[in-house]
Amino acid sequence: LALTVASPAKLATPLVPRIVPAPLPTVYVYDHCPFCVRVRLALGIKNVKHNVHFLSNDDVETPTGLVGKKIAPIWVDREEAPMPESMDIIEKVDADAAFGAPGLIKPASGRTDLKAWQKTVQRAMRLTQRPRYVLSPLPEFMQYDARRAFIKNHFVPIGELDKPSWKELTQEEHDNYYAEAISMTADLIPQLNAALKELEPLIHSPQCVTEGGVSYDDIDTWARLRSLTIVKGLDFPTKVRAYLDYFAELGDVPLYDSMAC
Repeated sequence: LALTVASPAKLATPLVPRIVPAPLPTVYVYDHCPFCVRVRLALGIKNVKHNVHFLSNDDVETPTGLVGKKIAPIWVDREEAPMPESMDIIEKVDADAAFGAPGLIKPASGRTDLKAWQKTVQRAMRLTQRPRYVLSPLPEFMQYDARRAFIKNHFVPIGELDKPSWKELTQEEHDNYYAEAISMTADLIPQLNAALKELEPLIHSPQCVTEGGVSYDDIDTWARLRSLTIVKGLDFPTKVRAYLDYFAELGDVPLYDSMAC
């Protein structure tokens, strides 16, 4: 008896043929980290098969052994020295013929409107995303110590709090502020929904934020925008939603819709 399974309609056709290096390169990442997402997205756009190694958020030994400090992403390929820094990794991969035709990803346009939009939502994004990361089953937060490490190092911008003042607080105070950030959701959702409406006309099409094709503008914009899908109750305008879905499929980087809270 033959069984047939209906496949969902494809949103994104690969731009280039599949590249399967031998051995496969590995990228060390945190799932929530937009800088890590940049690299994963670029590899998906290039259609390069690779290994993804999710680091625990409290793992200092592994990244330090690779590049001398706790940082992600880290690119490990063949006998070459491990490489940190997202944009350096992407530039290297997109210039190497071993990973397909060089120059698939166009240069950044220098658009100031996209940067300005990111600044307008930075506070609301930190208040909504950071507490939700540690409440969600992300691979880097599977254990208690990993969640504690994240909270200790990531403040929520309530009142006059900043990085230095956050470090002076106790664990209980950290937890109280994270809980307070969650309690602010009802006020933050309308702010973010309004910002998403402002973003929609800045997106050229679902296939590229800037006219002319996939570029570093997409690498940066989509990696940041993806994080908002962890927030339940947001109303993504049609073009913004289509842009998110297109690059999630093209880049092979899932969104957070199924675990939004």
